[in-house]
Amino acid sequence: MTTSATFKSLLPWCAAVVSGVLMFLGYAGFDHFYLEWFFLVPLLWALRDQRPARAFWLGWLAGIVGHGGGFYWIIQMFQQFAGAPWIAGVFGLILLAAANGMVLALWALGTRLLTRERQWYVLWAAPVLWTAIEKLWPEVFPNYIGASQYRISHLTQIADFAGILGVSFLVVYINATLYWVTLRWREQRVVPWRAVAALTVTLVLVAGYGELRLRAVDRKLAKAQTLTVGLVQTNRGAADNHLAVDLMQQEHREMSQQLVATHKPDLVVWPEGVLSVALDSRTGSLPSWALGDLRTPLLFGTCLQIREEGETRFCNSALLADPSGRIMGSYDKTVLVPFGEYIPFGDIFPQLYTWSPYSAKFFSGRSVEPLKLGDHLLSVSICYEDIFPTHIRKLMRDGRTGRRPEVMVNITNDSWYGKSVEPMEHLALASFRSIENRRALVRGTNTGISAFVDPAGRIVSRTGIWTREVLVGRVPLWEGGTVYGAAGDWIGWLCAAISVCGFAAVTLSKKART
Repeated sequence: MTTSATFKSLLPWCAAVVSGVLMFLGYAGFDHFYLEWFFLVPLLWALRDQRPARAFWLGWLAGIVGHGGGFYWIIQMFQQFAGAPWIAGVFGLILLAAANGMVLALWALGTRLLTRERQWYVLWAAPVLWTAIEKLWPEVFPNYIGASQYRISHLTQIADFAGILGVSFLVVYINATLYWVTLRWREQRVVPWRAVAALTVTLVLVAGYGELRLRAVDRKLAKAQTLTVGLVQTNRGAADNHLAVDLMQQEHREMSQQLVATHKPDLVVWPEGVLSVALDSRTGSLPSWALGDLRTPLLFGTCLQIREEGETRFCNSALLADPSGRIMGSYDKTVLVPFGEYIPFGDIFPQLYTWSPYSAKFFSGRSVEPLKLGDHLLSVSICYEDIFPTHIRKLMRDGRTGRRPEVMVNITNDSWYGKSVEPMEHLALASFRSIENRRALVRGTNTGISAFVDPAGRIVSRTGIWTREVLVGRVPLWEGGTVYGAAGDWIGWLCAAISVCGFAAVTLSKKART
């Protein structure tokens, strides 16, 4: 094989790598959001005239590069969260990148199959397939490509009826159109004006809808009743839960006392896992001195030990206490982090816990009821639960009271990931829950980023990363529902159905020719 031929055979693989690099640089945290509008163009070029199997491998390479670059912080997470050595963290990153990279692998395979006969099918096949796979492919850390646009409020408001999957559809549709326009111009010096016009009209409609929804939200915000909430960020990492417990709790109390004296909030929020509490029932009381004698309701994260249904359970929980320390409500984390809060198949093979002594064994929560603060209902989630749209949608349904929560609160500990892009990725993903459910989001963390997000998904105020500070905000109390709240990920299921029909049509057409 000549040098020229060798170089030509390597070009598709290089293009796949370029797509992967553009993917993670355009994502939240790196924040070059505009790169996401064309990150798939090199990969689509590489897929032309490839066998389906080769298309799969090209897509997987792009996915591994994209997720490997975007999730580099996984290495530190394995070290901090599970006490694993550095090499195990690298192995964990490779596994996670390979697993999540299957989204691009399957997408590339499917796109190639659907566009072999008619190249212009890429205009619908690419976004439809991507949206279907994002919905159906199981991921430990979901990372919807639509989250890359979290700062472009006019494009993200469609999430109130289509969810974050709708924004992902839009991003990939832009990619497909840019690829098709580039291809037609390069090969035939022709501009496919219909495709250009369709994308233009789509963007105008999306941006127009965004403007209408933003104006409606702003009008409602001007009249909304508010709750003053104070967040305490002590800049104490996960290690301090073991090495400096008393000091960490003292700092939370002292910073909260000063916050209350200065701002007189209606609620103070401490992050995940601040206290370890043992209770006989969920209706008990805690000594007010342990909570700082704040004379203010307090929502805080705790490692809860409780005797229920004849067994002792350990839960990653949130407790809401009144000014006297009486517990007004509790929520146990439902979506647990594998290898950190439980070990998969650990109940069947208990020996696994002895191999990973730093892994906890938490009981998964069952209740999705909101917590009641006076006349107001708070939907509470813990840690990375706020990146799962379906779970938050469950928490936002009408509870036993027949009312929807008026505010969403998330408490988390992002210190496991060091000073990386993960806290920003986490916040960006979480901000879409505000649009999908049209509720303000309060996020309290121990090392950052703590934030207030309004019902339009805009980050109103936030702390830094690895900083010691308090944050106070007036949180709007909201009522009403959304199309997404009622219908869920309908666009994902619709795209899945269209994909199945598309593959069936291609198969039948092939059989008819033979």
